[in-house]
Amino acid sequence: MSDAPDDAPARPSPAILVEGAVFEGLLVLPGPARIDGRVRGEVLAAGDVWVGPSGVVEAHLDGGTVVIEGRVEGDVQAHSLIELRAGGRVRGRVSAPRLRMADGSIVDGPCETGGSP
Repeated sequence: MSDAPDDAPARPSPAILVEGAVFEGLLVLPGPARIDGRVRGEVLAAGDVWVGPSGVVEAHLDGGTVVIEGRVEGDVQAHSLIELRAGGRVRGRVSAPRLRMADGSIVDGPCETGGSP
């Protein structure tokens, strides 16, 4: 039994694209997501997006907070923060109010930070 009241809003479960999975086209996510597989096309997320170490995104990626440990080839836009962790790579434009980069991460393209993306 849950401790949440009956009228509490349900939190969406994170969507997960597992390693080895491939998706092509427009991927619209109503909540948080983790990508460990390969996506080609466009990703529009209402919540946060995590590109895991095995994740490969060949697409425009738009989300709340975007955390990248894998590879993104395409423009990345976040409404809060883009965080590149060690080993994370982006080839394309990155745009967010805040950008955090770890040693060993790479951005090959223009960066726009501060203000609204």
